Amino acid sequence: MELKNKIKLKFIVAVGILFVLSGTVFAQFVEAPEVSEPANAPAIQSNLQIGNIFNVLIIISALMFIISIFGFAAGFLKMVTSGGDEITAETGSNMLVLSGWIFGASVLSFLVVNVIKYFIY
Repeated sequence: MELKNKIKLKFIVAVGILFVLSGTVFAQFVEAPEVSEPANAPAIQSNLQIGNIFNVLIIISALMFIISIFGFAAGFLKMVTSGGDEITAETGSNMLVLSGWIFGASVLSFLVVNVIKYFIY
């Protein structure tokens, strides 16, 4: 029984190696695309800088989203645990409203950046 399992394992390993090697053999037939004009360096640098700016703006909107989620949680907890105290309940309500504005701003900024990135960049 043990010999049969060893032979089966060797067969599976051999077939796996065959598939891996066949992929590298056929890779030699892939042709590189032809480049009609050489790219100029200032345009490439400009595109890289714009891409970096878009990435930073997306990160900032993601951080705003995370802050708004924590604000929702903190405001909800303040309202629930106020125990009849109107000032604490009002503070929690204000936190929920502010978190809603931050959430809306983060979603809107994310959408605007991606629309500009898609249509203009």
